[in-house]
Amino acid sequence: MAKKKDYDALAKQIIAGVGGAENINKVIHCISRLRFYLKDETKAQTDKLSNLDGVVGALYNAGLGQYQVVIGPAVTDVYDAVIKQLGSSFADDEATEAAVEETGAKPAPKPTTPWGWISRAFQVLIGTITGSMIPIIGLLAASGILKGFLTLFTFNLNLIDTKSTTYIIINAMGDSAFYFLPIISWFQCR
Repeated sequence: MAKKKDYDALAKQIIAGVGGAENINKVIHCISRLRFYLKDETKAQTDKLSNLDGVVGALYNAGLGQYQVVIGPAVTDVYDAVIKQLGSSFADDEATEAAVEETGAKPAPKPTTPWGWISRAFQVLIGTITGSMIPIIGLLAASGILKGFLTLFTFNLNLIDTKSTTYIIINAMGDSAFYFLPIISWFQCR
């Protein structure tokens, strides 16, 4: 049985990053984001929050009047830790339920046919694979862009010879993310 991760330290850092408990009116969440209603959104430290381990990003959504901290699948656990530290008066269960429904996170009904079970199993498998790849998408994109530039400079513009050390080094840099993908994935998932 997997041990549940302790999100108290992350919750404390997030609360400090949005300006402290005295700057928060209420907190809700959707399927991937903590949504803070702040008294003064200029006190939120977006760069600091975005660099926290466990936070994907942070932004102010002026249209909704919310400061949003993107967490991902663990948002419910982080939300619970934040509310535990702030107190239940900061929670708004109705608004949270509306935000979750608005983002389409309704649980799928249980399948009733064998084909339905196979389809659901396939969806879970694909979801697991894509969920494990999300942290390294940037690295894969950078490798692809590097390989694209290498192709452009080598074959289209003829600026780099395929036998030169420059080509060999840049090609190895572009390939390294793919060669070490299992190791990189292991470190990202820990």
